Amino acid sequence: MAGLRHTIAVCLGVGVLLAGAGAAQADGSSVVTLGVGGGIGIHEASGPDTKAETAFLNQANVRLKLLYFLGADFAYDLSKSSSLREAEEGKLQYKAKMRLTAMLYPYSGDTVAFYLGVGVGGTKLSELVKFDQLGNSYHAGIGMEFHLADHVTIDASFFLLVPGLKSIESNTVARVEAALAQGGDTLAKMQAPGIDDFLSLKNHEFMIRLFLFL
Repeated sequence: MAGLRHTIAVCLGVGVLLAGAGAAQADGSSVVTLGVGGGIGIHEASGPDTKAETAFLNQANVRLKLLYFLGADFAYDLSKSSSLREAEEGKLQYKAKMRLTAMLYPYSGDTVAFYLGVGVGGTKLSELVKFDQLGNSYHAGIGMEFHLADHVTIDASFFLLVPGLKSIESNTVARVEAALAQGGDTLAKMQAPGIDDFLSLKNHEFMIRLFLFL
């Protein structure tokens, strides 16, 4: 994991140097543009009474940019994990087979752009327009685009992950049922989860991608 983070940091450094070397005039900075791409990253998340889990990600993306300051990104996880295709009762849902992200660009130049993003994830396409399904998760964060050449952009993003409300409810019920099954004073000793169990910097994804803009 440390090696991957080092590689990402080097790529970001190269992107900054190239961006500062001169105006690339990449089509990624046009008033209306569509890009396709993909990338790799790391995912870390944990919940009440669970250890942090780390996973490597491989995503394909389609990104639409409008009016220099608006954007939308659709991400699809290319891994074959069954846990991404079907949400499991009693487990917190941090990962997603697909994600839809609304983007706001406070700054978008010819060589570099900065964006804020927020969105919803799901195990299937229909869950991207709902917010109360077992397969839902939520995310919010920041990203940078480095326009390296005409139509070529490197993107790096850091998103905080929050499990969907339905999966939090399912997980809480499962924990209570497990405590009841153990008997004794297990239930009395069980601490109620706090907001920091679900909204925390330890639950995040870091991605680096390559985009080709039309």
